[in-house]
Amino acid sequence: MHSNIFYCVLLIGFQQVFSLEFPDELYDKHSLECMKKVNVDKAFVNKVMDEDFHISKITPKLNEFMECVAASKNALNEAGKMNRDILYNDVLNGLLPLMNKTKDQVEIANKVTDECIDVIHEHTENRFMHLHNCLVDAANKH
Repeated sequence: MHSNIFYCVLLIGFQQVFSLEFPDELYDKHSLECMKKVNVDKAFVNKVMDEDFHISKITPKLNEFMECVAASKNALNEAGKMNRDILYNDVLNGLLPLMNKTKDQVEIANKVTDECIDVIHEHTENRFMHLHNCLVDAANKH
């Protein structure tokens, strides 16, 4: 399985009208373990984004799940900075295919990762939402 569910982690938790069904191959061991730990299921994951692939609101359960997956993948270093390789792989193998971006994926993944790697937010619980939305917006530009 791909280790790109971290990307899907950034997409969890909203009761929006629009929902996607994530392919099973996007669920790696990290996400499946955290789903059990945090007590969420695939239905929860599938109610994630609006029609533009954006997350508009964070919930405590979503935040708990995202933090769990990030920690299990060592996606953040001790200083709280994103691990570029993990983010790049999740963009390349998760986000771009989910968004049907099939051309120049390596180049786009590098540009998107570089553009958003340092996204932060004054409220820590909103960081992953803002990171995800940055990645979606950057992918849409390329």
